[in-house]
Amino acid sequence: MMSRIPPAIILLVAVVLTLNADADYWSSSVDTNSSHWSIYRESTNVSFNLSSSVEGKISPVESRGRILSPYQSYYEDMSANDVRLKQRTSSLEGNYKSSDEIMMKSLVYPSIKITLDKPVGTDIYEIEYNETWPVIIKANRTLAYSGKQINNRDFEGNNGDFASSNFLYNHELSKELESVIWLKNMNATVLATDEAILLAEFKPTKYLGQMIHANTSGIADLCFRLSDSKHDLKHHNYPALSGGEERYYGAYDLARKIEMKSAFENSNDTDDELDSWLPNWLPCCVGGWDDMEQLDRSGSGTDAKGIFDCTCFKQDAETTKNNHDPQAGIMPKR
Repeated sequence: MMSRIPPAIILLVAVVLTLNADADYWSSSVDTNSSHWSIYRESTNVSFNLSSSVEGKISPVESRGRILSPYQSYYEDMSANDVRLKQRTSSLEGNYKSSDEIMMKSLVYPSIKITLDKPVGTDIYEIEYNETWPVIIKANRTLAYSGKQINNRDFEGNNGDFASSNFLYNHELSKELESVIWLKNMNATVLATDEAILLAEFKPTKYLGQMIHANTSGIADLCFRLSDSKHDLKHHNYPALSGGEERYYGAYDLARKIEMKSAFENSNDTDDELDSWLPNWLPCCVGGWDDMEQLDRSGSGTDAKGIFDCTCFKQDAETTKNNHDPQAGIMPKR
C-alpha cells in the first residue's frame, strides 16, 4: 500500500512482491544520485515437528565382500524469513547417543505496508516498511559420544544476530543444547534526499536464546553477535553492537546461556493471537534449587524456587498445551 506520494520524485523506490505456493517473497530498493539501499524478504506458511533418538555403536560393516569404514553423519538446515537453525555432526568409530526435538512454524500475512512521504517544506523523503511474517523455531538436542573422534557444529541466527558453537576433534563429548528463536514483525525506515540516503534502519521485533552445557575433550569455539539496527551506508552492512568469540583447547565443562531481544513494535500492533505462540524467553529453569548455596537462595527472593526447580516452566508448558493450537508446539519437557 502506498500513500501520500508527492507528484514528482527523482528518488527511485522499486518494490517487487511475489506470492506463490512454494514461497512468498518481496524486495525493495531505494536509489539516489549517490547511494543505494535494498531489502529482500522470503518466507512461507509451514508447520514442522520432529522427534528422534539414536543410540548405538559406530563400527565397521561388511558389504559385498568389502569392509565399510565406520562413520556417522547428521545434518539439519532450516530457515524462514532469515530465522535459521543449522546443526551438523560427524563421528568415527565409537559409542554414540543422541536425541532431537524440533518445532518450526512460520506464517505469511500477504499485506506489506509501504508508505512514502515528503513533508511540506523539506527535501527529505521518508519511506516506511511494515511486515508481519512471523517465524518461530524451538529445538532441544542432547548428544553423548566416546570413541576415535567427533565433530559437532550448530548455528542459530535471527535477522543479523547469531549464536554458534563448534566442538572439534573430540574423543569424548557430551552436550545439551536448547534454542528458542522467533521473529514477530519487521519495520524498516529510510530517510533520503534526491542526492543521498541519510538514514536506513532495519527494525525487526525478534528474540534469540541459546542454552548450552557441554563436556568437551578437544577444541571448543563459542561465538555470538548482536547487530545494530542502523545501516552502515559506507560499508553496506549492519555492524555489530556486541559480539564475542571464545576458544578452549583440552578438557572442559562449559555452560552458556545467551539471550538477545530487539523490540520495535508498531503503535497499532495488537495481535494477541500472534503473541500467544511467541514465547518471551528461554525456559525459566536454569539449574537446581536444591544445589544452590544458601546465600544464593536468600538473595533470590521468596518466589525464586519455582524458577530454579522448573515448576514455573512446567506449569507454563501445560497451560500452553491446553489453551493453544497443538501445531504451535511447546518446548520439550526436560
